[in-house]
Amino acid sequence: MNSPSFPFESLDPMALAGISGFAAPATPSALPENLPALPAMGNQTGVEERIAQESAIVTQPHEPEESASETLNVAEGNNVEQAATVAQAILAAPTGKATVLPDVLSFYGLPQQPFDVTPDPAYLYFTPSHREALSSIKEGIENFRGFMVLVAEPGMGKTTLMNKLMEEVSDSARVVFLFQTQCSSRELLCFILNELEVDHSGMDVVAMHRALNQALLEEMLRGRRFVLIVDEAQNLQEPVLETIRLLSDFETTHSKLIQIVLAGQPQLAETLMRPSLVQLRQRISVLSSLKALSAEETSEYVEHRLLASGWDGKLLFTPEALAQIAESSAGVPRSINNLCFSALLAGVHRGLEVVDADTVKEVSGKLNLESLVRRPEVNADSQQPSAADTIGATQLARALAAALNAEARPNANPENSIAPTPKPEVVLTGNLTEKVRSQGWSKQHEYRILVTLERDPVSGLPVADRYYCCSMYMDEAQAAGLHVGKPVRIKIEQD
Repeated sequence: MNSPSFPFESLDPMALAGISGFAAPATPSALPENLPALPAMGNQTGVEERIAQESAIVTQPHEPEESASETLNVAEGNNVEQAATVAQAILAAPTGKATVLPDVLSFYGLPQQPFDVTPDPAYLYFTPSHREALSSIKEGIENFRGFMVLVAEPGMGKTTLMNKLMEEVSDSARVVFLFQTQCSSRELLCFILNELEVDHSGMDVVAMHRALNQALLEEMLRGRRFVLIVDEAQNLQEPVLETIRLLSDFETTHSKLIQIVLAGQPQLAETLMRPSLVQLRQRISVLSSLKALSAEETSEYVEHRLLASGWDGKLLFTPEALAQIAESSAGVPRSINNLCFSALLAGVHRGLEVVDADTVKEVSGKLNLESLVRRPEVNADSQQPSAADTIGATQLARALAAALNAEARPNANPENSIAPTPKPEVVLTGNLTEKVRSQGWSKQHEYRILVTLERDPVSGLPVADRYYCCSMYMDEAQAAGLHVGKPVRIKIEQD
C-alpha cells in the first residue's frame, strides 16, 4: 500500500509515554506542558485545547474508576493503535449532557399518580348524589328489588361507582360485570355463563336460559345473591334489553334469583321510555342519577384524590387555580382529572412549585377540542338567531306532527281557504326514515313515525346541532299515504 505511514510510527518510547499520559490523566494538572508535534492532525493548537478540555471532562469525580482504568490500559499496553483510538474517542466525545426534566411525581413529591383516569374505587369522592346512588342501589340488591338503573352524563364516575358497589356486595353476592354492551342476546347469555363457569358449548338460546336458571338456583342454595351489573347500557339494542328483562323473571315464589343494575348515559333513559319497553320500565324499582360537582366540591375532590395518593399536604394549586379548574371542567370528574394532570405537567416544565390559574387556563384551552372544529364563515345577517335556533324540541315535534298530519289529510277545498298573512319562517328538510305499526293504549293499531331533519348548514351551527331525529305516534288514518323514504319539508313560522 502507498498510504502514508501512521503519524505515531516515528515517535520514540518517550513520545508514546507522553501520548498515554494525556489520553486520560488522573487530574487535569497531570497534562504535560509541552506535547510533541502531531503531524497530519490538523491545527496543533486547536487539538491541544480540545484534548485538554475533553481530558478535564473525563476526569470528573462521577467517573473516576473508568478514567483510571482506561489510562492504565493504554500506558501498560504501550500500543500505538490503542493510543490513537483513545485520542480519537476523546476528540469525538460530546462536550456536555442533555438536561432531563423530572417527572410529575418526583417533582411534586407524590408517591402515586392522583389523577389517573382508571375507575379505581379507592379514589372515589362521594358527593351527595354519589352517596345516595350507591346507597339506593345497594339497598335494592339487599332487598331483592330486581331492576336498578343509574343514569348520568359521561365522565361522572358511573364505572367507578359500580366498582365500589362490587367491593361492598362481593362478600354476600356473586357479581358479574358486563362492560361490552355492543352484543347480541346470545352473546350476552354466553358471557354470563362463562363468568359462572358453565359449559354452554352446543346449546341454543333456550338451553342456555335453562342452564342459567339452574346456576342461579345453585347460588341461592349457597346463600348468595347473584348480581348482574351492565355498564354502558345505553349501547344495548332493544332485543338485548328484552333478553335482560326475561332474565329478571328467574325467581322463586319468595324472591328474585338475579338482581340487575343498568348504568348508562342519558340515552339509556330515552331508550327505556319507548312504548315497546314498558314491561322493562315497570320493573325498575330504583332509579338514580349523578350530578356535576360544584366549585366547592371540585376543590374537595382534588384534595381527596391527592390524599388518596399519599400527598404530604404541600400546596400544589392556588385557590384561583382550583376555581379555574371548576369552571373549565364544568364539575365533571373525568375533566377535572385531565385538567389537574395537564396543569401539573405544565408546572414541571415551568418549574412551578404551585400551579396558578393562568397555567390551568392555558392547558384548558389546549384540551378544548371544539376550538379545532372548522366552522363555515358567515356574514352578520346569518349570525342573527333564526326561529329554528330558538324553538324547543317539544315545539319542533308539534310542528313536525302538524305538518305530517296536514300532508296525510290534504285540504279538499283549497280554493275556499283563506291565505294566511306571511310571517317570518324557517324551513327544515329531511326524510321519513321509519314507520312501525304497533298497538296503542286504546287497543287500536297505531304507527310510530320517525323523521330525520336538517337545519340550514349556513346558520353557523356545529354539525352535531344541525340534525333532529323526531318520532311521534298517529293512528292509521293519519299515517295513510306516508311511507319510508318520503321527503319531508317542515315550515315553522315565527310570531
